[in-house]
Amino acid sequence: MAKKEINTDNEILSHYVKMGEILSEMFKPHLEVIVHDLRYPEHSIIAIFNNHITGRKVGEGTSDFGYKKVKGKVPDKVVNYKNESPDGKPLKSSSLTIRNSQNKIIGSLGLNYDISVFSQFSDVLSYFTGTKENPVIRKNEVFFYGNTKEEIQIAINHYRVTHGLTNKIFSRKDKYGVIKFLINGGHLNKRGAVTIISDALSITRPTVYKHIKKIKELK
Repeated sequence: MAKKEINTDNEILSHYVKMGEILSEMFKPHLEVIVHDLRYPEHSIIAIFNNHITGRKVGEGTSDFGYKKVKGKVPDKVVNYKNESPDGKPLKSSSLTIRNSQNKIIGSLGLNYDISVFSQFSDVLSYFTGTKENPVIRKNEVFFYGNTKEEIQIAINHYRVTHGLTNKIFSRKDKYGVIKFLINGGHLNKRGAVTIISDALSITRPTVYKHIKKIKELK
C-alpha cells in the first residue's frame, strides 16, 4: 500500500494563500483577505489582498483575536461577526483556523468585508421605503380596477371581509352599511352604479335610492 502523502505546514498555508487571492479578486475591492502564519504571531501576515480596507501589510503581527486563536480560546470557525476598520468603516468579518495533519493550529484565514457602501444604500432604501402611521388613514386603502361592476363587487367583498360577515346573504342592516360604504368610496358617482348595487344586494332600485337619501340626510 502506497504511503499517504502528508502536506507540510508551509504547503497547507500556501494553499490558503491561493484560495485567498481568488476570493479577493472575486469580491474586489470590498473584500480583504488575510492569511496568517500563527506559528510566528509577532509577524504572522504572510499574504494580504485588498489591504486598503485595514491598511495592514505582510510581515505585521496578528490581532488580539489571533492570539486567542493561538491559545485555542475561540472556535475554529467564526462567521459574519461585526468589526470595524481603523478609519471607522463597518466591516463584516469571518475567521477560519488552519490546522495541519496533526490537528495543530498553524494559521488562520481572515475575511474583512467592507459594508460601508451597502450601509449607505440601506439608508437610502430606508428613506424611500419608510412609512408612518397617519390618523387620517386608519386602514389600508382599497384600490379598484376594471369596470364599474367589478369595482363595486370588489368593494362589497372588502366590506364583507373587514366586517367579518360570513353569511352569503346580507341582512337589512348590512345592506345599509354596504351602501354607506360605497357612498364614502365614491362609487355612487359612477354610471349605472345604482342598478349594479341593487343586483348585487338583491334589492330594488327604489330601495337603494331610499338608503342613499337617508344616509345623505344623516351627514
